[in-house]
Amino acid sequence: MNSDRPEDLAKVNLLYDLCLRLSKNEKGVDPNRLLDITIQTLSDHKSLSGSTVNEFVVIEGIKRKLSVVGVEEVATFRDLHRKLKTHCILKNRAEVIALLNSLSELTVPPERPDKILVEMPLNTLANMESLNLNSKGKSWETNWANNNASVAMKKENLSQGSIKPHTLSSPSPRVVWSEGSGRFDQPNVSEHVIIQELLYSFQGIEGKILKRDLTSSGFFIGHKLSRPQRKLVERLAELGWLHNKLEAFCEADKQRAVSKGLIAQALNTVIASEMTEFYRILADLQSQLHQQTERTIDSPMSEGVSRGSSGSHSSLNQPALTLLQLEVHMRQPLKRLRWLVAVCEACQDKKGGALASTVHGFLRNGDPYASNVVHSLLVAVCKPLYAMLSRWILDGELEDPFQEFFVHTNLQIKSDDQLWHEKYKVRESMIPSFISMAQARKILATGKSINFLHQVCEDHSPVNSRELLRQALENNSAEALFSLDRHSDLQSLMDTTYLEISRRVLDVLNTKYKFMEHMQALRRYLLLGQGDFIRHLMELLEPELRKPASDLNSHHLTGILESAIRATNAQYEDASILQRLDVRLLEHSPGDSGWDIFSVDYHMDGPIGTVFSSCTLSYLMLFNALWRAKRIEWILSVMWKRLTTSAKMLPKIPELTPVLQQLYLLSAEMVHMIHQLQYYFLFEVMECSWDKLISNVQQADGLDDIIKAHNQFLERIKAGALVDDSSEELSTQLRTIYDFALQLQSQEEKLHACVIREVRRRADLEKYIEENGTNNNVEGQNQTALKEFEAFLSSTRVGLRVLAKGYQGVVKKFLLLLASHPDISLQLLSSRLDFNDHYKRHDNRLAAPLTYQHRRRSEIPAPSDSPISTFRAPSEPL
Repeated sequence: MNSDRPEDLAKVNLLYDLCLRLSKNEKGVDPNRLLDITIQTLSDHKSLSGSTVNEFVVIEGIKRKLSVVGVEEVATFRDLHRKLKTHCILKNRAEVIALLNSLSELTVPPERPDKILVEMPLNTLANMESLNLNSKGKSWETNWANNNASVAMKKENLSQGSIKPHTLSSPSPRVVWSEGSGRFDQPNVSEHVIIQELLYSFQGIEGKILKRDLTSSGFFIGHKLSRPQRKLVERLAELGWLHNKLEAFCEADKQRAVSKGLIAQALNTVIASEMTEFYRILADLQSQLHQQTERTIDSPMSEGVSRGSSGSHSSLNQPALTLLQLEVHMRQPLKRLRWLVAVCEACQDKKGGALASTVHGFLRNGDPYASNVVHSLLVAVCKPLYAMLSRWILDGELEDPFQEFFVHTNLQIKSDDQLWHEKYKVRESMIPSFISMAQARKILATGKSINFLHQVCEDHSPVNSRELLRQALENNSAEALFSLDRHSDLQSLMDTTYLEISRRVLDVLNTKYKFMEHMQALRRYLLLGQGDFIRHLMELLEPELRKPASDLNSHHLTGILESAIRATNAQYEDASILQRLDVRLLEHSPGDSGWDIFSVDYHMDGPIGTVFSSCTLSYLMLFNALWRAKRIEWILSVMWKRLTTSAKMLPKIPELTPVLQQLYLLSAEMVHMIHQLQYYFLFEVMECSWDKLISNVQQADGLDDIIKAHNQFLERIKAGALVDDSSEELSTQLRTIYDFALQLQSQEEKLHACVIREVRRRADLEKYIEENGTNNNVEGQNQTALKEFEAFLSSTRVGLRVLAKGYQGVVKKFLLLLASHPDISLQLLSSRLDFNDHYKRHDNRLAAPLTYQHRRRSEIPAPSDSPISTFRAPSEPL
């Protein structure tokens, strides 16, 4: 209060009127003295009002007081307190109960007014010596003003830093000792008062000796104490600092409970439970101190509790509570609170599985007592995690509103095709340290498989081990979660359930959705394994695909596809497979023909789409690469047939011999190249990779294993077919070789058409001469036609030489790239393509030293998934 303000003086007047009324009928009670005690008491309680009142401690203290009177009074009080809690009449119930308890302590018989000094709070008694208790009449105003000014001056000095406390040698800023003047003029303060102050500080309440340090959350000593007392107080006051730290942690966590989640709330709850147990210990000590005060009520304050045993009550057997005894009592709570604070500080900015990992990190510390403390915290923290884990592996349901579980659900994914790949993921930052990555993936796969069966496959068949796992989870506690090992019963049941559910998924895919049949269909129709169908389809499509890309009609091409199916062995396929075959036209650019944009498509939806939908682009790339190679092979085959036909005309056109010889040589080189490439693609790459895929699928434990095996199969084929990222330069050279084959086809078609015209012209001329004879005009026209034909043959020979030179240059570069490739199967392909060193003799880059230098890479073992075949094709002579 401030005596200069009118409202404060009005309050004092009201207090004085109250004191006059209370002391009117009481003899020997001075109203001025009663007013001084009242003002001092209110001032002391005002200083404590900033601290939180612990209802449990107050209630326990009241019960102990009533137990002295009788058991019935305790039962009555407990019933009244229960009713008060249920009716919620009071907003500040704990504060009201504390006030009533304090007032009950101040209620004394009129003939013993000095008893007030003993039963009032000790921090109030500590200031009683400064009060003028002998003032009379209206002198209370002067006494009150002087006393309040003294208190205000002290607070002002503290706030201005005129009293400079120094930090003690303790590891944390818990207690600071001040040399400032206090109410106690004697350095030896009563142990009874110091113990009471310490008990207050243990609850975060400051007194007259131990003041709250707002900067460090600890306390500093505001009075002169003897050296032994100060040392003991310094050690014990650490409990107050630890209490304040835990209390601040709990309050901050309550405010952030919504954002931090259930696991953080569980830690907050168990810390609050630990604090309740700590308050119970303090209540026992407070009760013992209170009983000690009642035994020494007639002794002077300065004698303290330390002299209680030698006073008039020495007959009592219970020894007095001393500072040393208090230190012994609080050793274990001090150690416990230290570990609690260490755990809380480490967990401040963490949530979910990361928080559980942090607590688990304190479990193995070499101290059995500390391990027990951390173990109890970890059990409480793992309860929400255990509940989420149980729900996930049993029902495939995830209740994780705060994103704490290590399995993450992407709620944006609605499509069943993406359920397996995109909807559920492992959140690595939330995997607890006591769960390995392998276990986390199995847990993810278990719940994901349940959802896949229910939502995608529409299969709700029961799994045998699921009920056993449910019983095991119900019989075990959260402690089993961080005690999992490979040989525990719970871990064995989890592994068994994972295997059964995974195999159930595979059984449903194979039996109900014909998974293996669809894999065979992809191999036959997209990877060109069905030779008769592909050949007949190419023959039917050739007239259409010669047209510009803009002139193609997908409906017409689909009809041709169906005709090819009906005319080949593809007609015997299952109807569900044939319905998925379709024609797909890619985006075209100006100048593209139908060959550039055509591809066969296979619709992959439903459960099988889970395995194949993400590989659509890979199958498209592979089909285009294999389709292009198959087209070149077909073109060279048709061209060879026409050359055979042209060779039969040699007797009639002898000047055609040099041109045909060039065509034979160049086409033979190309046929050899394409045949070796086709053999490599279809046998060494495709067949070997397919055999490994079937082996992996048969050994798979779950759908993830099949997806992994299928992806590896595609990667091996892409690497072998030279369409992966590492083979970009090889693929470019191969496309150039294909372009040269197309140019040779164009030259051969022109030559064949010209030869056919020339043969027909000569046959017509011979017939005309036989019938009509010859003349100068006819001979002149014949000579002109012969010159034009010879000029065409000459230009064709020049074009073929240029084409052959360009082709051989590209082949040499292609062979050099193959010979220097780290994949030994491609190095062997280079040897087969140039089996007789035909190209090596004409290019120094392919000489032995350079090639050997590049091939030294082959000494490195090839990867296990490299498509190395044991097949060897017979080389064709050039």
